[in-house]
Amino acid sequence: MLIQSKLNKFCTSVFKRLGMDDEKSKDTSEILVEADMMGHFTHGVRLLPLYIKDIEAGNMKPSGNQITIHDTGSCITIDGDNLPGIWLTKRGLKLSSERAKIHGVSTVLIKNSHHNGALAAYLLPIVEQGLVPIIKCSVPSSATVAPFGGTKALLTPDPMALAFPTNGEPVIIDISASITTNNMIADKIIKNEMFDFNCLLTKDGIPTNDPKEVFENNGTVMPLGGLEYGHKGFGLALGIEALSQGLSGSGRSRKLKTMNLSIYIQVIDPNAFAGLDAFKNEMSFLYNECINNPPIDKKNKVRMPGQNALLCRRKSIEKGIYLSKETLKSLEEIAKKFDITL
Repeated sequence: MLIQSKLNKFCTSVFKRLGMDDEKSKDTSEILVEADMMGHFTHGVRLLPLYIKDIEAGNMKPSGNQITIHDTGSCITIDGDNLPGIWLTKRGLKLSSERAKIHGVSTVLIKNSHHNGALAAYLLPIVEQGLVPIIKCSVPSSATVAPFGGTKALLTPDPMALAFPTNGEPVIIDISASITTNNMIADKIIKNEMFDFNCLLTKDGIPTNDPKEVFENNGTVMPLGGLEYGHKGFGLALGIEALSQGLSGSGRSRKLKTMNLSIYIQVIDPNAFAGLDAFKNEMSFLYNECINNPPIDKKNKVRMPGQNALLCRRKSIEKGIYLSKETLKSLEEIAKKFDITL
């Protein structure tokens, strides 16, 4: 178990050694650590070696400023210039939140961003302001998901996250348009594990649970809904790519080769509609109706999205952050490389 402040300090020190300024280093470290605190281990500090590799290869710029391409007041388009995606996403959410309080709704599009980690890790500070944040992302330079009925990779898992306040704890939704994600596949390969069920396809379209089929043998990830109802995940992916790639003007037609994220951020202020109190009252009623719904298994009550993540976060604050032996080993190697105490 590692203490939050210690892990943050370690990651920040590593990024500073690589040329990041204080704000970018702190923001990037904070979100990676927050992901682990919430139990999103595939998108936490496990990604640190990959970020280091991309900075050293010149695929992520550790310093510089974003470029505002278009700003109408409520709608902003930004060129991220391959800067740290976590820093860009945090800035986009901050800007969208400020504008939403003026306009009711604000949308920020970011193109040419580096990877931005676990989307759920960003949402708590925004929803605590009584706002409703939405993030949708896609990677036009990557392809691991085939269109429903196809066998050639074309899309990415295309994650989206949404959070909203209630009179109790917030609801935090973080899902993808595919059954699993690229980082989960990579994690399985590192741990030499198979998936518990067939969520992938071989290059010939045969269901498999072997993660190596995707990265080594040109297999693909099934869209949400699998073989029977994958048209639903396919449709969701198309919508996410339209909002992130189409609106930002940075999509697959550019034939990009390195990590290059397109991000759609929208923040809604309920006060611009029926009001925050009305919103929270309605969503609190729905929340309670959900968790009190008669369960199939009496030992397992209905669980709201984000409920486990918030519980895990509280435990992480009280007892420390759990990291797998594989992640700890990689951090120890980084500590040795940069001569920084872990």
